[in-house]
Amino acid sequence: MTLSSGTHLGPYEIIAHVGAGGMGEVYRAKDTRLNRVVAVKVLPTHLCGNAEFKQRFEREAQTISSLSHANICQLFDVGCQNGTDFLVMEFLEGETLAERLRKGPLQLQELLKIGVDVAAALATAHRAAIVHRDLKPGNIMLTKSGAKLMDFGLARPAALGASASGSAPLLSATKTISGPSPVSPLTGAGTIVGTIQYMSPEQIEGKEVDARSDVFAFGAVLYEMATGKRAFEGKSQISVASAILEKDPEPVSEVSPLAPRALDYLIAACLAKDREDRLQSAHDVLLQLKGIAHNSHSIATPAGNHFSRKLIPILIFAASGVLFAAAVLFFVGNRARVSMLPVRAYIPPPAGTSFRASGFDAGPVVISPDGTTLAFAAVDEKGRTNLWLRLLSAQQATMLPGTEDGATPFWSPDSQYLGFIANGTLKKIKVAGGQPQTIAEGASSRRSGCAEWNIDGVILFCKQILGPMYRVAAAGGDATQATRLGSDEASNNFAAFLPDGKHFLYTARYLDRGAQIMAGVLGKPDQPGAPITAGDSPRYVSGYLLFVHGGHILAQPFNPDSLKLSGDPQPLGEARDFSVSQNGLLVYHESSAESELKLLDRNGNVLGTPGPLAAYQTPRFSPDGRSIAVTVRDRSSGNEDIWVYPVAGGQPTRITFGPDNYWPVWSPDGRELAYTASENGVNSIRRRSLDGRKPEEILYKNPAYKDSVALDWSADGKYLSLDVMAKDGAYTNWILPLQSGEAFRPAATAKLSVSEYDGIFSKDGRWLAYFSYESGRPEAYVVPFLSDGAKYQVSTTGGWDTRFAGKNEVFYLTMGNRLMVAAIDSQSNFHIGTPRPLVQLDLPNFASPHYDVSADGQRFAVLTTDHTKSTSITLIMDWLAQLKK
Repeated sequence: MTLSSGTHLGPYEIIAHVGAGGMGEVYRAKDTRLNRVVAVKVLPTHLCGNAEFKQRFEREAQTISSLSHANICQLFDVGCQNGTDFLVMEFLEGETLAERLRKGPLQLQELLKIGVDVAAALATAHRAAIVHRDLKPGNIMLTKSGAKLMDFGLARPAALGASASGSAPLLSATKTISGPSPVSPLTGAGTIVGTIQYMSPEQIEGKEVDARSDVFAFGAVLYEMATGKRAFEGKSQISVASAILEKDPEPVSEVSPLAPRALDYLIAACLAKDREDRLQSAHDVLLQLKGIAHNSHSIATPAGNHFSRKLIPILIFAASGVLFAAAVLFFVGNRARVSMLPVRAYIPPPAGTSFRASGFDAGPVVISPDGTTLAFAAVDEKGRTNLWLRLLSAQQATMLPGTEDGATPFWSPDSQYLGFIANGTLKKIKVAGGQPQTIAEGASSRRSGCAEWNIDGVILFCKQILGPMYRVAAAGGDATQATRLGSDEASNNFAAFLPDGKHFLYTARYLDRGAQIMAGVLGKPDQPGAPITAGDSPRYVSGYLLFVHGGHILAQPFNPDSLKLSGDPQPLGEARDFSVSQNGLLVYHESSAESELKLLDRNGNVLGTPGPLAAYQTPRFSPDGRSIAVTVRDRSSGNEDIWVYPVAGGQPTRITFGPDNYWPVWSPDGRELAYTASENGVNSIRRRSLDGRKPEEILYKNPAYKDSVALDWSADGKYLSLDVMAKDGAYTNWILPLQSGEAFRPAATAKLSVSEYDGIFSKDGRWLAYFSYESGRPEAYVVPFLSDGAKYQVSTTGGWDTRFAGKNEVFYLTMGNRLMVAAIDSQSNFHIGTPRPLVQLDLPNFASPHYDVSADGQRFAVLTTDHTKSTSITLIMDWLAQLKK
């Protein structure tokens, strides 16, 4: 039954009926409280008693309420009155993209503007693990403020898959047009969920749906915008489905010859039948569209003028990250003759693997000095890490045998050898084939990008996470110190040789302020480094210093003889690490210092998102599981402080107020927090009551050590476990009695000669869990707390970031960032059960504790990757052209 004008649903007064369909009715209404026009969507009367449809209606409300973006139609309210369920939404003035397409294809600039808006909206939804599943022109509203993505009625959390049945979406703030017209295509019902013309092959086949299914649908929408024709057509649903599964649409460039080549390649990459061959995220599509928009003023020639039709399939793969020889040879062969625009491509990980750009022992992608080959670490589905090579002239990457557990790859100057670190050993291997050779023992791979190889066969590397750098001959031999820490420096790393092979740039890190790029000289370790500029990860090439500052790759003119910068730095990309070749290729894993704070169950289901996107570190559950204390870095000042977020959502509470406070630990009663405070270069561990009744108290302060953090508080409240860093960068576990007495090392680990990390109390207070490099790679162990008894190894293929929780369970992360759990029987003879996997974590691209376990062992507070960033390798060809525009 249609509601008449003047009818009230709560505070909303119906003004006019806008449209109706089988799944809902839309009205223009007035919010009488705020005096604004809204759209009200109601569930039809004949469906109000249908439990399935009401469930879908409620799910739609929950889905949209979790999304906040300028290009997503906003949900204001949800209600029920006299058996009528309704949603209140932003009222959108304009026309749908489907209605606009009645007039024909779009001009390029209009297409790109709409495409960027929709891609940004999709990226936000995917970051929240929500797949739209029914992306089509009718669900895109064109307004004066930009395109708006609507109709999330079919959307579901990605983890739920897409095998369940469903029908058309319920939620819409626009007129519903029924019938199989070109504007409103056939909609599948029953077991087919979505609109058939825009379904991905996996949707057609009833397989699980993920974000790449939306990428396919988006490709079909872009195709229709560019050509005015649907990518897949037929006289029936079956014929359309057959076309999606078996046929490729006519290339955009043949239908619309003036379309830029890059758009042709992008759409084809979105429409790949195999989802592994598609662009892997909406953010990748967004970056491609922005690149086309940026360069479109210079692309005025038809798509076929410079390339034969035979090359188009090759370059289509280049757009999706699969770079072949033709694209590279064209680029290299024409650099001297034409003014090239910077070309950006995205390279996904090998099938069945993910990049190891984050975690404990990780390493970024590096490109060979001659610009022909990529090297990177990848982890397979069983958690095994290897190094991989990807020739830019090849279709696939190949695993490099002999590089198990390899991280931190780096190239020899002649591009013939790849150096790496595995199990605490510095190694090299000939890329043409052969066995790895040991160069030096005792190398650290935790801070990626540490090693560098010069033209005279000298390698600079790091022995500890913190501390100076060392030098060793590439042929092997004794390692000697190459730099000496300044009085306030915590570490030296990220070396980069200058052209003479004698001078080198490196990063000096400090505990109480940002990093500084310095210049050193081989053979003069006692000579203080010469300061160059604030920043990190320096590289010199083609008259420019490339470095990272504020999470961005910057390029600035630099004279390697005078060690002087000139001009202003210019941005090239957003990352924490990068690699550059001598012939103008730049590669990096796009990353961010920010992450999301999520709550997961033991099956990996997202239970909530207590905190928005921010620069988090070290989340810790309160003993009652209702709150999470976490370190948050302020975007503007860079200072770190402790905040407490309610697990159920709501306003967080700031606990500390600078200058730098981090690494919180809860007291057993949940009334106090211990944390590290850094002030004027001096660190101390402090205790603060949350109700403010007690003054802040300094618990531990020792100037003989560089740093110290609180790790855990014993259940009886008597002890605090500490991680203490010596001036040489070595870490050790200490126990601080809180009632009386001096800090001491536990007897079971006091004799360790390698760094140990963590020192987490079991719930009964009898045991400590930690990880160290005792076997050459990090492994998780359990030892008695107050006696020098037996030691038990928990992990067998690498483990770090240990936790006790639940009924005597120990948790840890594998080297591939998979969360593992092992049961412990300590009633009679101590026994550790076989570890089993729980959840594959999507950790951010920086190294620190990323998760915590609730006391009952059922929930996990996890920091997850900022999914507005690409998950692929980003490759920029001729980055110099970007600086000269």
